[in-house]
Amino acid sequence: MPIVVDTHAHIYSEDVERYPWIPNPYLPPAGHGTIEDLKSEVEQNGIDRVVVVQTFTVYRHDNRLVIDTVRQNSSWTTGVLNLDPFDARSIDLMRESRQAGVRGNRVSEGWPTDDTVRPAHHQLWETAQELDMVICALLNPPNCHSLAKLLESFPDVPVVLDHCANLSVVDFPDSRNLKTVLELARFENLYAKLSFVVTGSAEEFPCRDMFDLTRRIIEAYTPERCIWGSDFPTALWIPKVTYQRHLNIFDQHLGLSESEKSLILGQTALQLWFPPDQTN
Repeated sequence: MPIVVDTHAHIYSEDVERYPWIPNPYLPPAGHGTIEDLKSEVEQNGIDRVVVVQTFTVYRHDNRLVIDTVRQNSSWTTGVLNLDPFDARSIDLMRESRQAGVRGNRVSEGWPTDDTVRPAHHQLWETAQELDMVICALLNPPNCHSLAKLLESFPDVPVVLDHCANLSVVDFPDSRNLKTVLELARFENLYAKLSFVVTGSAEEFPCRDMFDLTRRIIEAYTPERCIWGSDFPTALWIPKVTYQRHLNIFDQHLGLSESEKSLILGQTALQLWFPPDQTN
């Protein structure tokens, strides 16, 4: 099987003293979501590399678990922080985490609904450019006008559109939301994370109601800028499918060619998140 990179896994720790939860955390079922659970899925499904994404719904902006996980599993993982854009300490944390092997930062707060750019976001992009880091943009289509300005201002900063701005089956074939996401494909530094296939579906596995929409995104962005992410632990985030079934949608059901599968499931993400010229 070709190289497979999972670009979207959340991690949870049972050590609540070292990694305390926020009030009312959104937790997976017992035994799911730990690094041991992830290793098991990786081994069973032939996954080569994993991008661990900060779990905002349990740890908010306390990124220590992601940083420690990447440091302890550097041969097969990298990480994505979720820093508070409005906290002056975030810039220093980006620099420190980069030394630990973390490659990305997720921006999920403070997005305008017009085409203005918040100074705090601009500073995060500047730092990402300095450190050669990837930005993951978690937002909705109305926020994409502000994102477009940042993509234009920083053409050398790779940006991942997390969950494709939360598109769903109701957006096909011609919603304003879909048009907005398709318009962003003109930016060659923007990558589409295709993890929305299950979350956006109104059907059970294999979520066929999302296939046409997913193909539309792939055609617009090209397989060279599309990546797969499992949304691990699936038992919490997408309980209608298992980890293996999420992978099978792309490997067996979506009708991708072998070259498309090679790029979307592995090669594109490998070049984006694990470039060969970098040790961290």
